[in-house]
Amino acid sequence: MEDSMERVAKQCGKELDTFQRCILANQTSPSTCDPYKVALSQCAAQAVPLMSKIKAQCKPAILAFDGCINDANRKGLSDEETNEACGGRLRELWTCTERAQAELRDDGAKKQ
Repeated sequence: MEDSMERVAKQCGKELDTFQRCILANQTSPSTCDPYKVALSQCAAQAVPLMSKIKAQCKPAILAFDGCINDANRKGLSDEETNEACGGRLRELWTCTERAQAELRDDGAKKQ
């Protein structure tokens, strides 16, 4: 997964930087940054095939984690409280991404 993140950072640096700056500037209304989020997602999908697989296969876990973070922000939870509230969702997302990565690796090995 680290390799994928490095590829996204390398190939989508402009989109990533723009999205991060927007989020930092709009912490009380992160939906303002949705156009930048979409641009980053599109770039990442092209840069790293694994990202497309993860987005498709792990959509429920992604939405659950995203929803948890948004709820925590609305409630004004501290970082520690947010980590506690959303840690389980993050573990579920991590497990799903690891499974997707293993499946992609196995599919690649079968083709060779």
